[in-house]
Amino acid sequence: MSETEGDRAYFAAAEAAFIARRGTPFLLSPKDFALLKEWHALGVPLEAIETGIDDAFTKREERGATGRVNSLSYCRDAILSAWERRAETSIGRGAGRAGGEPLDSSAALARLSERLDSVARVHPRLTEKIESALRSLDRLARSRKPAGEIEASLARLDRRLSNELALALPPERRVRIDSHVEALLEKVRVKMDRETEEKTKRALMRRTLREELALPRLTLLGE
Repeated sequence: MSETEGDRAYFAAAEAAFIARRGTPFLLSPKDFALLKEWHALGVPLEAIETGIDDAFTKREERGATGRVNSLSYCRDAILSAWERRAETSIGRGAGRAGGEPLDSSAALARLSERLDSVARVHPRLTEKIESALRSLDRLARSRKPAGEIEASLARLDRRLSNELALALPPERRVRIDSHVEALLEKVRVKMDRETEEKTKRALMRRTLREELALPRLTLLGE
């Protein structure tokens, strides 16, 4: 299938975002464009790519890393994470809360607990796994940690809970989710390398599981 004007605009904008954060002129490699085509085929929005690139470079700067980043694949994990966030929140491009209001971690954790409790009531088979997550949320609420540390803990808990719930699902339901994820991956015209495929598959699995169970993403940022 030939590229449309929209396709070219998508690729050009992603390339521009990468070059802007890299800070020097750069031409994306064929492997980089293959990644972009895969993301485009999967429906990863341009905003998630731009946010992920920005996140990856910001974290790199915070670590004081030196040298140049010479591949878009460096930002892959951050882009997939940004895609998941955009699917579950309504905060746009991560610019923060409306009106610049301070983040109330306790209230956000309480809301997450309420929503997880609701999921457990609808899906009793998953109660044990969800109750474990609720205990973790309670410990975080009492920890008095800064919001940034709580958010990092939530990200780890979110991945763990998604994996545990997927394994706890009835076999027929898990098969249906697996089939849906495989169908999404089939949309990708360019073959991914194994590492990229596995990371993308895990991101799609978490996203599909949330849709299937009305499961909230565990984050302080809210919806």
